[in-house]
Amino acid sequence: MLEATADLALSLADRYGVVVLLVAFVLEGALVGKLLPTRALLIAVVLAAGTSMLDYATVFAVAVLGATTGQLLLFLAVRHLEFDPASHERVPIGDRQVDRADRWLGRWGPAAVAVSNALPVTRGTMTVPTAMGRVPASRFATYSVVGSCCYVGALVAVTLGAASLLPPGLAETVLSV
Repeated sequence: MLEATADLALSLADRYGVVVLLVAFVLEGALVGKLLPTRALLIAVVLAAGTSMLDYATVFAVAVLGATTGQLLLFLAVRHLEFDPASHERVPIGDRQVDRADRWLGRWGPAAVAVSNALPVTRGTMTVPTAMGRVPASRFATYSVVGSCCYVGALVAVTLGAASLLPPGLAETVLSV
């Protein structure tokens, strides 16, 4: 199942590029698309982007924009529409995650949003508890952007570093499989 999803994501990335990346990161940010392999998709799009710094910057910006947009949509839905993601089976959030996020928020304040967004496993876990608190949406969005920039920047840097170690043409061969 995961391999088929990864194959689909890579073929969509090859065909539609950053548009697929944007949609995948919006869904991931909204906690709906956690089944999508956004890291693998980001790596594939970076490798397919070519060698231009402008292309890499575009991929970076699209991923950060998508993740922040998705998180902000979830934040606003929780805050203004009283949406409870834990009550929906398709959203992978449980009481344990909410309790842990509440502790992080109590200990470090809204900066915990940036820290959680910078870490692969905890990305987005602070959205719901922060929305239930008194943090303004603009401040939440700022912390979300900072954390997502760290996460996406690290992935892009690691991808480019690893790709530079490969023999010429191997990255393109891997993507075409």
